[in-house]
Amino acid sequence: MSTNISFKGGLPADCTCPICDQALREPIKLNCDHFYCKSCLTEDAQNCAICQTLIQHELCVYDKEKHKQIQNLPVVCSFEEIGCDWSGTLSELSSHLENCPKKSEKCSKCGREFEKSDFARHFEKCGKKDDENGTTSVCSFCLKRIRLSDFEKHLKTCQSVIISCPFQCGLVDKTRKEIEDHRPLCPNVDNVCPFIPFGCNFAGGRENIQKHLSDEPIRHLMLLCDEITDLKLTYEMMEKDLDTFNIRQTGIIENAETCHQMFGPQIIWRIDNIMQRTNEAKSGANSTIFSAPFMSHRFGYKMMACVCLFGDGIAAGKSLSLYVLILRGEFDATLQWPFNRSIKFTLLDQNPNIENRLNITYHVDPRKLRANETFLARPRGERNAAFGSQSFCSLSILNNYIKDDQIFVKVEIERCETILKQRDVDQQKTLEQIRASENQELPPNVRVVPVVQQQSAEV
Repeated sequence: MSTNISFKGGLPADCTCPICDQALREPIKLNCDHFYCKSCLTEDAQNCAICQTLIQHELCVYDKEKHKQIQNLPVVCSFEEIGCDWSGTLSELSSHLENCPKKSEKCSKCGREFEKSDFARHFEKCGKKDDENGTTSVCSFCLKRIRLSDFEKHLKTCQSVIISCPFQCGLVDKTRKEIEDHRPLCPNVDNVCPFIPFGCNFAGGRENIQKHLSDEPIRHLMLLCDEITDLKLTYEMMEKDLDTFNIRQTGIIENAETCHQMFGPQIIWRIDNIMQRTNEAKSGANSTIFSAPFMSHRFGYKMMACVCLFGDGIAAGKSLSLYVLILRGEFDATLQWPFNRSIKFTLLDQNPNIENRLNITYHVDPRKLRANETFLARPRGERNAAFGSQSFCSLSILNNYIKDDQIFVKVEIERCETILKQRDVDQQKTLEQIRASENQELPPNVRVVPVVQQQSAEV
């Protein structure tokens, strides 16, 4: 919100910018001796707005004397109408407004506005929060949600907070970002104490600044110590937040991995060096390649895929053979045996055009395997015998799926939802059998009827 400046006796005409009709800010003297604000004098300005003289930009200069004249103009407080009786010069106005007891501030908790003299007391007692737990609040300047414990520190750095130029040049009620952009260009930058950002409010000429620095080293040192203390607290807070973030990130990654295990493919196997490995398989040196172990689902069956690039048995030299086998796992005692989940093998097409991809798939239903004890029973050794497709795809077709001397095979195991549904069915059957047996033990004219609670209807 912009604050109006009220000049005693009005603003003199020679101190008024003809473009914005406000007090001159960083006054620029034209070649016709009239004045513009620096921001109002644009490069495309051709004629003076007062006398219509052609503006020669190379002759336009910043006028320090005019700036001093404007800064010494008498003003009253911008909140005079609501009771503030302060008066002084324009250069002193910004310092007064920062502490004016009549200036209103908006409570970030409840949204109400209070005079500065009452704000601190209200903010401390304000019980209304912006969230259910009462641990955060929304900054009324940047609209970000901030923890209440960090709110005061946030206001010191928030780029949207409304402040005035610390060099007391008369620029007031601008965002912190605008003030930071203005500071290097401020005409008073050399006339104020360099410790102004840390709390010192001394302003004067260069000679007075040097004397001020020599006379008050202890005070400036204390200001720096306070700033370092705040920085230390901020650092500790950030370190604590980082630890919390790392813990949360670890939990999110673990949950993501769990979801991937439960709902994603169990393995996508990249097999590289196809030419070399095929030649080794032809020579019989290494006919079978095994994947890394994987789980069928969380706390599920431990499995492994294997492939014969030159074929296996009667398919040797003709087709690619693709199998899966069950390993001895950590959770075998809790699982259902024999293994009865369907398996889907997929040879992935690497065509860059997704719409033209043609994957090759093959389904294996273990329940249809004959003499499946050696394949599907709970492993007694390190692993069971392999089962799958002996003739998955012909070697001539396989060549179309090799790119950059590698292929990709995806293995998907039937989801646990099917087992859960079957478990529910089994439990229902067991419950019905128990009820039937209870009815048989009772006299013929007595029968157990389950009671179903009904919700009463409101009239």
